[in-house]
Amino acid sequence: MGWNMTQAWQLERLYHTVVNARDLDESVAFYRLLGFEVLNDRRHVEWPDFVATIFGMKRAKGAGVLMVLPNDPGGPMIDIIEWKEPKAKFAAIPVADGEVPRIIAFRVKNVRRAYDDLTAKGVRFTRDLFTHEELGIIGSCCCYDPNGNLIELIELPPGQRHSKANEALLKKA
Repeated sequence: MGWNMTQAWQLERLYHTVVNARDLDESVAFYRLLGFEVLNDRRHVEWPDFVATIFGMKRAKGAGVLMVLPNDPGGPMIDIIEWKEPKAKFAAIPVADGEVPRIIAFRVKNVRRAYDDLTAKGVRFTRDLFTHEELGIIGSCCCYDPNGNLIELIELPPGQRHSKANEALLKKA
């Protein structure tokens, strides 16, 4: 159902995504590797009791760091939270443990260089860089953040909004 002129409200844009962290410092360092900068360091902020009610929880305590891409200062943020109460649960190796992956995807300029650079820095990828000309994918790759989330890096031609995936192309692949 789309927004129409008779509706009194509408979503404006994606504000932030919460990334649950095993270790806040390790996660902040990883997202800095990707190019994020700290916008607001909330490691030592004591969460008031009403925070739990916002999320429909009985209790919610944690520490967080809000990060943003410097080339998109008004764009969506990453809110990295290390939950203290309750503790977040993490699969040892999410996909291998049969878990459905949690994926955050980023458009990248020069995905080949990103892949090579991050690999050289010890970042673990699920496979080699993937390309698919018919789908309009210059390159795509997924690596793991320190919490087991998959981070997809994808490069598409300028002006192309998404891959050209459709039923006919996928049947041929």
